[in-house]
Amino acid sequence: MENDTTKKLYEVGYLLIPLIPEDKVADEVNTVRSYIENTGGFIVSEEQPKMRKLSYEIKQRGMASKKARFEDAYFGSMRFQATAEAVLAVNESLDKNDKILRFLMIKTVKEVPRVPRTGVPAKSKSEVVDLDKKVIMSDVELDKEIDQLLDVSKVVA
Repeated sequence: MENDTTKKLYEVGYLLIPLIPEDKVADEVNTVRSYIENTGGFIVSEEQPKMRKLSYEIKQRGMASKKARFEDAYFGSMRFQATAEAVLAVNESLDKNDKILRFLMIKTVKEVPRVPRTGVPAKSKSEVVDLDKKVIMSDVELDKEIDQLLDVSKVVA
């Protein structure tokens, strides 16, 4: 049996042909799951396929050597742990499955939990200034405020 240290985390995203009846999609997901589990892989998480509009039309040689064109497909994904040899076998099995339009398998890493940014702490309600509140000052008071702000003796170098 393989050592768990040789198993890496992978993710496979796949598009299933839209001709599959909605009640049979689960069977195709089980087929993909069996490809992984039969090679010694362990499924960590999965996203059930949902019908999506594709960004571009995909042509695939289908039944009777005719090219079929698809504008929609079921998109699903799975994260799993497996050895490199198992991934090659899964890749080959997915490639041979004529109900899979496209798939992409990548080596990934465990998600790192997000750490909230530390920055300026939020002001309490008592510190919040109402900017809509108008302050009426005379010209003399305004000149004093400006002089205090511009006083060079108070500026620290």
